[in-house]
Amino acid sequence: MYLHRATGREDEQVHQENDWVLPYSMEHSESALFAPCSLSFFGTRQSDLLRDFIRCAKLHLGLKSLAYVSPSPGQVHKPAGMTGKGVLQVMAAEELGLDRVPISLGAVGRALAGRLSDMPDQSILAVDMGWGLHTASATANFEGWMGIAHELVEQSGHTVVSIYNRSLLIDEHLMAALRGHSAVLTSEGVVKNPHWLPPHLNEKGTLREQVNFWLGGLSPSLARNSPIADSHAAEGADPRWLLGRRAEEKVIPKEEALRERWKIRCFGRLRVYRADGSQIHWAASGGATTKTKTLFAYLLQQGGKGARADDLADLLWPEAEKVEAARNRLYHTIRCLRQALEGGLPERGVGYVLRDGSSYVLVPPERSWLDISTFEQLCRQSQTHLKTGDLDEALICLRAADRLYTGDLFEDIPAEYVDDQERDWCWTRRYWLRDMSLKVQRDAARIYRARADYSAALVHCRKALAMDPLAEFAHEESMQVFAAQGRREAIDRQFALYLDSLSRFDNRPRSEALVKLHRSLTA
Repeated sequence: MYLHRATGREDEQVHQENDWVLPYSMEHSESALFAPCSLSFFGTRQSDLLRDFIRCAKLHLGLKSLAYVSPSPGQVHKPAGMTGKGVLQVMAAEELGLDRVPISLGAVGRALAGRLSDMPDQSILAVDMGWGLHTASATANFEGWMGIAHELVEQSGHTVVSIYNRSLLIDEHLMAALRGHSAVLTSEGVVKNPHWLPPHLNEKGTLREQVNFWLGGLSPSLARNSPIADSHAAEGADPRWLLGRRAEEKVIPKEEALRERWKIRCFGRLRVYRADGSQIHWAASGGATTKTKTLFAYLLQQGGKGARADDLADLLWPEAEKVEAARNRLYHTIRCLRQALEGGLPERGVGYVLRDGSSYVLVPPERSWLDISTFEQLCRQSQTHLKTGDLDEALICLRAADRLYTGDLFEDIPAEYVDDQERDWCWTRRYWLRDMSLKVQRDAARIYRARADYSAALVHCRKALAMDPLAEFAHEESMQVFAAQGRREAIDRQFALYLDSLSRFDNRPRSEALVKLHRSLTA
């Protein structure tokens, strides 16, 4: 369904006045302008993103003056028709604090509000949402931008357009975009977004409240005005990577004051952050810190299917002489885990670790963020771009994936729990993810070498060798870089380093390809 700028009419029908109406004030004339609102715009090629947006904004929004937030402002060229003084102002994401760790979207919003106060009336703020891939903190807090954009519209009186590159951003980011903007700017016009949720429902509404809002937008007969019942309705608490489950223990309704959203970092040291930025302390309960943390990691990996109590007891206390003694220790550790997760509110801990018959299920808050999921999506997207020859997009995804991989999966979980051949809940997956990270280093090094950015290529080679001293591609790429720089002695040193690594790791046979490459480069 499209809104026409000239007539203010829709293709199919005119909306009645309710919460579902788009925030536009339309006059039936060619000079009509949209009232300030938060829009989204979707593109697929980074090089064309700004140009395509400006063309649509001129046609359908009457664009005359633009403030543009770019992840890479040095590469922005002012398009034709946008070259006048003050007509196009470019701001770097770094200037606004979008690259800070931890990120503060509230501070970003205040910085943008200050910039917008100096802009001419009816100016438009456009934000390239690629900043969401710059740091792990930005990726995890991406969804909070939609509320900031809404506040900027209300405070500044300017339209805010969030620009999304569909070929770069991960699925969770694009879903957040659909929920967070009431309309989409397209080449055909401004299109009403049927998936939009008002900020208060998007951020804090229960699933029942959200569903009822969507249904009410489809038909007045489906509208429901029972806020008390809706806010206390049972809601799914499983994040996207958990499967459905049933549990004997009652799920505590997520009241507004109790609402949480975790950011779970599994690469390197296991860390869990609450919505307020505080970190969960595994020792806060007074139990065995290592076992409490291992229990959380194991249940997280098991997902919605959970884990049987006997398996958990055998994992944590394999040396126990009596089954009953191990179970008692398990019950104590589960209680300690709940206390660590509750954050000072005892009723929450039970809701996060549920009992399902003879099994236990970990239920993180809905829409929590997991670094493993984001890392895998970015790796897949980079491979797609490499196959199609879109190296700029591939490099953006590779850099974002590299920033997320801060160490091996559950690096601080002791080997006695990880090297569990009977369950193999971590070891195989750890090395599979490490292999994915090595491929990230390989692909990034090759792209940088092809672009003669030799310093960046060597950085990725060194990262790969720190993970695996026998990574042949890293030795190969390093020697190719040194050859391009004319550094014969460096080629010999790299090859000697490779041979030394072979002698320290079981005297593996030499790679004939590497031997041949060394000869050709030093001939």
